[in-house]
Amino acid sequence: MGKPQPTLLGVAAPPVVLAVLLLSCSLHGARAEEESASLDTGVVRGEAGLLNSSAVSIGQSGVARATWYGAPNGAGPYDNGGACGFKNVNRYPFMAMTSCGNQPLFKDGKGCGACYKIKCTKHKACSGRQETVVITDMNYYPVAPYHFDLSGTAFGKLAKPGRNDELRHAGIIDIQFTRYFLCFFFFFILPHSTPLLHPDY
Repeated sequence: MGKPQPTLLGVAAPPVVLAVLLLSCSLHGARAEEESASLDTGVVRGEAGLLNSSAVSIGQSGVARATWYGAPNGAGPYDNGGACGFKNVNRYPFMAMTSCGNQPLFKDGKGCGACYKIKCTKHKACSGRQETVVITDMNYYPVAPYHFDLSGTAFGKLAKPGRNDELRHAGIIDIQFTRYFLCFFFFFILPHSTPLLHPDY
């Protein structure tokens, strides 16, 4: 009888997943060195991200602008889908924390499923707290070099308690973003870790 395979949330974990977990543990607790960028310079590169987080940045970080679409407390698309082909993004594991990305984020579909830590700080209703969103759709009308078109839920989460609607009424806000590492092993256990573009988009 062979040795039992290690599991991740009750699912047999491939060696690549275990390697990812070991790497993330070895890097856990590393202090993030803040970098700054402007909308004129776009994305900065580096091991450390803009946001102080135990998640490990994989190098894409900077500033962007964010808008929102769909229902104020919805998941973005009214069919709870999107160009990436994910279904029921209003449910676990997405929980409506989704975003369209313009081309530098969507990357012709290669950016599907990428996780980003985002936060807003300039608007008076911003909490300054970082939230995690997943790229699930394409944004065809960018308002900045890096543009997150968030679900109403995700946009509202960036606000101070009780000021969600006030922030949503702003329409367009400046945010900081960092793409992070731990999302990748999580998507290994989803039914389709390499999503195909939805044919209707």
